[in-house]
Amino acid sequence: MKKLKVLVLSSKGGVGKSTIAMQVVAPFLYEKNNKEKINFYEFDDENIDLLSYGASNLSKRESIDVEEFVIMDKFIEILSRDEFCCIDVGGNKSTSLCLEVLNDCGMMNEIDLVLIPLLDGEQDAVNAKKVYNQLQEIHPSINISFALNRAKNSKFIEYQFDNFFGDIRGIFDDKAAVINNIKKEHKKNYIVIEDSDIIKFSRRFGMTIYEMAEQERDFISKFKEANVEKEKKILAFKNYVYQNGKKYYKQVLKKCFHDLDNIIKGKSNDK
Repeated sequence: MKKLKVLVLSSKGGVGKSTIAMQVVAPFLYEKNNKEKINFYEFDDENIDLLSYGASNLSKRESIDVEEFVIMDKFIEILSRDEFCCIDVGGNKSTSLCLEVLNDCGMMNEIDLVLIPLLDGEQDAVNAKKVYNQLQEIHPSINISFALNRAKNSKFIEYQFDNFFGDIRGIFDDKAAVINNIKKEHKKNYIVIEDSDIIKFSRRFGMTIYEMAEQERDFISKFKEANVEKEKKILAFKNYVYQNGKKYYKQVLKKCFHDLDNIIKGKSNDK
């Protein structure tokens, strides 16, 4: 099996790039790698988000300063190796410089998938199209997917993300919608990441939702044995987090993994 390399980037800050990279892409690649650690690289001068996942055992993590010659050497080194890896690129100047360097050194050819995260706002759509067009200029045949982040309900995704899909009500002009400005083969290339407090709680525990869901924990037995109110409250909350982590994995993450697998294989997802 080819060892996959996934690049996560957006020129806009605050769209959840690192959350998607660590919570979705890292466990996806981890499963592909027979549950062996994958490599995770964060190119960002402004935030070192991987520090929030200090207890995670899915990946070997490295933070890299965004300086032209540093990242050129690093991209060549990383993308020349036979390894599963996720590359998380920060917003603003980090995105621009990394794309420029990947273009100049030709290593974009080694990327199996570029994932562009966006929220439901108009500016998010503008930036997603901008990054998409930059990628097309650099490598017209690159495999691209969008990550619709913090979705309220995946069943009604078209209503929330009308800046991506266009106005399905037929009221507004939707020529600027992302889906009307991308290639036909990319129109169904998107994954949906539903919003949930479990994302916040998992970061507090320093690990991914995937890892929380994989644990075999029996808080109920401990709860029955506890005789102190504070201890019972803590156990009840831990059980709540644990059960919701398992639900999130089954209902959201497994669907994301399935869709990413199809996108990488060039299959059309049944949306």
